[in-house]
Amino acid sequence: MADRPRPVYEGARTEELEEPLLPRWFVLLALAAIPVAIGVAIWAFVVFGPEEVPVAERRPPDPQGRLTTDVGQYNIGETAAVPLVFPECQFFRGIRAGGSDLDRSRIQTALSTLCASRPPEAVAQGIAAFAARRGVIRFAQFQATGVDSTLDLGAEDPLLLLNARFSREDTEPLWIAPLVAHDTTYMSEPVGQAESELEARTREAAVCDLVLDDTRPSRACDDAAELLGFIDPIRALQSAGFE
Repeated sequence: MADRPRPVYEGARTEELEEPLLPRWFVLLALAAIPVAIGVAIWAFVVFGPEEVPVAERRPPDPQGRLTTDVGQYNIGETAAVPLVFPECQFFRGIRAGGSDLDRSRIQTALSTLCASRPPEAVAQGIAAFAARRGVIRFAQFQATGVDSTLDLGAEDPLLLLNARFSREDTEPLWIAPLVAHDTTYMSEPVGQAESELEARTREAAVCDLVLDDTRPSRACDDAAELLGFIDPIRALQSAGFE
């Protein structure tokens, strides 16, 4: 993993995805900048709005072609990855999860529910390929905070990174399952291609229908459904930077 994008907090002392311990001068400078930042944030919200980014651009391709989705710089924890347990799903065995006990529990809950839901063959094959290579899932802080997840295929063990917001207790653990279905599509599909991303979104939407309902709405699921409803989703993805 030495050639992955430089972590946002490289060199700072951190616990697993907790805030880094910053120098005193930086803290004082940050406090002084708060009023300015608030003003800029309000201006940006009023001018652009929270949903201004077109749906096809909410998962931008990585210009380097290493990640399935560009997240900018990112920060991950250093805890050892632990194998998850799937008594009923042989093809899930081999998947590992990093992070705290709570982090791993949320990932386990999502995948166990997906296992019990009997996912479509294409979804199962993608996850099976990820498991066969002892893939690791963990939460990460993304510079592109609006991106949900990405898969790094550059290492011997594939690394699937979930936006750290999905680790919060006030989020639904099952939101993770469609993201895993999306990214493991790229275990066999070429990265950066519009057709690949459309297939990934199709698998994501299928899992959304399997494990979620109207009482647990997911923005990622809404995005996938909206994109698949386009007259020409391939063209929309190409306009967003996919080949």
